[in-house]
Amino acid sequence: MLYKTLEIDDLINTKDSDREIVDLMENNGSHLKIVALKKHEIIEPHMSHTNVCLFVTEGEIELIFSPEDNCTCSACGCSMPDESDENEKKYKIKKDNLFLFEKNVMHSVKALKDSVFLLIKI
Repeated sequence: MLYKTLEIDDLINTKDSDREIVDLMENNGSHLKIVALKKHEIIEPHMSHTNVCLFVTEGEIELIFSPEDNCTCSACGCSMPDESDENEKKYKIKKDNLFLFEKNVMHSVKALKDSVFLLIKI
């Protein structure tokens, strides 16, 4: 059994990069991670195969949800959304906010400020 107190500031270092992702725990496809993004950094569109919970501990991020069938990538069919899509849904998540969404939804993340969030995938 693991018993440990962790300081978030000791886990992340964005001095040399615009993003830092630290795996804290993993079990049977569930993940617990700390993610740090500098302002304007973007996590490209992707899909989670598990339900997701985000808890912002610092800064502010924007989650952008796009319909999966708007892939503009003819080479690989990666489901990258068309940036002009009017069906996009955007959510701003501020410090101390918790945001939940279901699996299999295409989304991207943009840091509106230097940000840190806890990513829980179950």
